Amino acid sequence: MRVLILSANTGGGHNSTAGALAEQLEKMGVEFEIADALSMISERVSQFVSWGHSYVYRHLPSLFGHVYRYEERHPAKFIYEQCAKGAEALQEKLRAGGYDAVVCVHVFSCMMMTEVRRRFCNLVPNYFVATDYTCSPGVTELRADVYFIPHRMLFGEFVRGEVAADKMFATGIPIRSEFYRTVDRTEARRALGLRENGRLALLSCGSIGCGHLNRHALLLAAELPADCSLAVLCGKNEKLYAQLEPYRSERLAVVGFTSQIPLYMSAADVYLTKPGGLMTTEAIAKGLPMVFVDAVPGCETRNFEFLTARGVALGAKNWKQAISMTAELLAKEELAEQIRAAMVSFQTGVATEQICRYIVKRG
Repeated sequence: MRVLILSANTGGGHNSTAGALAEQLEKMGVEFEIADALSMISERVSQFVSWGHSYVYRHLPSLFGHVYRYEERHPAKFIYEQCAKGAEALQEKLRAGGYDAVVCVHVFSCMMMTEVRRRFCNLVPNYFVATDYTCSPGVTELRADVYFIPHRMLFGEFVRGEVAADKMFATGIPIRSEFYRTVDRTEARRALGLRENGRLALLSCGSIGCGHLNRHALLLAAELPADCSLAVLCGKNEKLYAQLEPYRSERLAVVGFTSQIPLYMSAADVYLTKPGGLMTTEAIAKGLPMVFVDAVPGCETRNFEFLTARGVALGAKNWKQAISMTAELLAKEELAEQIRAAMVSFQTGVATEQICRYIVKRG
């Protein structure tokens, strides 16, 4: 069996999902390939969309939110038409590669696959994996055989998004197996060179390092009790790393882009972060209590609302409140335990295993 995993270069989350599915397929002895759907329009388009998404997401979040809300109210015809431009190249890839299934981890890639079906009557099984706790704009344009959604409580929202109930499976969001491994907190800190005693807060705002973290990180470090330390994950934001590096100390760890996120989560007691679909799912698997802040309007605000309503995170209206909530979580173990208990109830199993077994069984 050969599986094509179609992603899109719009932030790290979708590619992380693709990597998690690939990891599981490899364990099962299934051949696979990960491809960027946007590159099938052209490499230039892929690079431009990747750059544009990162720039707007980081520097113009209100614009991102405006566009998102517009798309929620209107059919995504324009975006579909742009994605459809890659249909011919995708059809040729499917024909030449002899794939038995296509797994789309982004709305854009599934739009392209939908057009392949419409234009070329290609009946290779097509699966869509949702990576946020909401039915994203554009889902109404998709025609997939099966929709793997993040949670059973989202069934109604996807039905309103014109997805047939009998085509949905609530599997959760696929993440790498490392996030399900239990690692001793002290051992994790020792491996990362962090202070082993006391409590640790982890601060991150995504792989592209959104938000004005330099001043907020310093304010948070100053507010923490003396026995607490802070690790700031800067992602690919080199400017942020350079701004914080002079303040590095035993109580403030400054981390550039790293593949050790699971280990940092194992080392931490509290996670202050933006409510991205992948980051939150990873923290839930680790049982790491979260405080949400600075949500970008759109899918992040939907994640914020859905997850805080179910008690798996605290939601802050601003950075002042976020810093206060983080300090409270560090001080009140009973509050942290309540959140961890909610996380256990929230989980629907290991999504990667459920999805890949379904695809392989269906053949």
